Amino acid sequence: MSSSTQVRPKFKFHSDINTEGIIKEIGSLLESTTNVDGKIRDNYIYLKIPEKDQHYWSPEMRISLKDSEGDKGSLVSAMVGPTGKVWATFMVFYGLAIMVLIFGGSFGISQWLLNIDSFWIYSIPVSIVLYVGIIIAAKYGQRLGKEQHLTLRYFLDEAIAQAENKAS
Repeated sequence: MSSSTQVRPKFKFHSDINTEGIIKEIGSLLESTTNVDGKIRDNYIYLKIPEKDQHYWSPEMRISLKDSEGDKGSLVSAMVGPTGKVWATFMVFYGLAIMVLIFGGSFGISQWLLNIDSFWIYSIPVSIVLYVGIIIAAKYGQRLGKEQHLTLRYFLDEAIAQAENKAS
């Protein structure tokens, strides 16, 4: 888990196995496991927790595979984040916080500079509180989804380890 304020943690690593080998191994593991669901499209893999085990804060993992240039192997890039509906909710609140800060804040500051009493000046601290609330909610969701995040990461690590063992 990331300790920064990232809502969607990312990680990259290099594997000695080419993308086809990783995709093949992940596909066979997806068929044999019940604790992870997934879809494979070209060099993109989408992993998630099965619906019966999901909750509102359940994470999803999006994996991108690229063949390494000049030598064998591949670059594995992954991002773990909330489901689309949770991510859209966060984006709405981020947008709301920014709009309140820009529009309400500029209107409030303009009136304050003209010595006009205005409640719009309070939109600045309100937007800051809203932004901090979004970060706290994201961290809370990450904490609730941490075990499932680790399940997805262990699944990916296991697939790559099995592919490497078969290649040796």
